[in-house]
Amino acid sequence: MPQVLYRHLPLEAKLDLSSNSLTPMLEKTSTFQKAIEAVEALDPEAQAILVDIIQKRLKQQRRDDLLQEIAQAESDYAQGNVRRGSVADLMADLDE
Repeated sequence: MPQVLYRHLPLEAKLDLSSNSLTPMLEKTSTFQKAIEAVEALDPEAQAILVDIIQKRLKQQRRDDLLQEIAQAESDYAQGNVRRGSVADLMADLDE
């Protein structure tokens, strides 16, 4: 049987079915549903333009996130917070 990898969550998080924990999710679903309904009210050409705009904004957001990660990596490197070595070196560090 293949192993299944999953993110470990505290048991409380897995079992929390109280109405308080569901409220933010329901609000997001409601907002999302309203957005879908608003888009569906547009004519097909306007929907296509909207999709194009959203795709471009998502690409720009990914670029911005990547630039931020690169800046952080460069800063870490400049401050000496980056180590170099072989896989064996890494494994030895993890064992410490």
